[in-house]
Amino acid sequence: MADKHQKVLAEGEWLFREGDPGDTAFVIENGLLEICREKEGGERERIAQLGPGDLLGEMSLIDQLPRSASAFARLPTRLRVLTRSHFDEKLADADPLLRLLLKMILERYRVAAGGKGKSRAKAKVRPEASSEDRSAVIARIELEQELELALERQEFVLYFQPIVHLSNFTIAGFESLVRWVSPSRGFVPPGDFIPVVEQSHLIHGVGDWIMRKGCEVLGRLDAVQSPGRTDPIFMNVNLSGKQLATPAIFGVIQDSIASSRINPSQLKLEITESLLMNNLDSATELLDKCRALGVRIALDDFGTGYSSLGYLRRLPVHTLKVDRSFVAPVLEDAGSGKILRAISALAHSLGMNLVAEGIETQEQAVALSALGFEYGQGFLFSKAVPEEKARDMLGLEWPWTFERRRIDRRA
Repeated sequence: MADKHQKVLAEGEWLFREGDPGDTAFVIENGLLEICREKEGGERERIAQLGPGDLLGEMSLIDQLPRSASAFARLPTRLRVLTRSHFDEKLADADPLLRLLLKMILERYRVAAGGKGKSRAKAKVRPEASSEDRSAVIARIELEQELELALERQEFVLYFQPIVHLSNFTIAGFESLVRWVSPSRGFVPPGDFIPVVEQSHLIHGVGDWIMRKGCEVLGRLDAVQSPGRTDPIFMNVNLSGKQLATPAIFGVIQDSIASSRINPSQLKLEITESLLMNNLDSATELLDKCRALGVRIALDDFGTGYSSLGYLRRLPVHTLKVDRSFVAPVLEDAGSGKILRAISALAHSLGMNLVAEGIETQEQAVALSALGFEYGQGFLFSKAVPEEKARDMLGLEWPWTFERRRIDRRA
């Protein structure tokens, strides 16, 4: 059965007629279409026949003019639908010069294809593209559309990785991490879909869901009695660059806190240095409002980006998360130890606390604690786990008994 992103035609059925509005384009998944011009008396002038992998309708989608030809199915045909909103989003993100050149090329092409003395049958139906480029574009579109349906069908789940007090190895909080379990693809590695979500309009829907769900789960986990825990646990929720540039995210944060009945200080927004610097003005305004609300801010991957003392002084950051590239060599490389000690002194002088990412051995955990790091995160403690396992972790007796074992890092 076709979904809203697909269209199925029976043999002989029209896809569109010349003069129709051009609000969609199509990729042929299987079957055969004929592109033609209809003449008086019912006669048709064939322009082209298109098969699997071919794209049609793109000119009207781009320049918003009516269809310049008609199309019908020679065989039963299934098509993937590309909407104007999908295209407009991509075009809006493109360089203005490229947008101008695209419009000019299309305008000149229409004149050439339909001008006096020109045979439409001899004109090209569309610009040529390499099969590799075409395949990559189609695969990306299909993935984005699957992700859109995944949000509607609630296929996303949150996993939670513990953030641990290095002084006594008790859980201080969790970082929420989105996972996708697709009916057709199975468990999809985060690196295969998260960049696509972050680069598209989907980040708003998925990001809002993560925020609401993360706060909801935090409310439930906070009710668990944990041995050795004296402070309420916190939840780190990641924000993308597009979210930082969208004022509406503040309302989502407020609503998520209110509906889950957590203390705002238990929510920690996690942002990366590079995203922060790309959206510094809008991000500063948002983060100031969050600080006034009581929400805390964590700067992720510290040390791999700009690491500017100027913006550290300017921004309401409560926590620095130091990248694993500094943590991994802490026992073998004296230089890494000196850098970590300097970061520790800097953070504490600015009233910030520290999280060491990527801890994999007990020796690393002990060394980082000695350098002044309050918290640790990594596979030594746990990979990201579902809510049920996170709740079980809070009920464990401390300190943890660490096991030296191979851990599946895909989750």
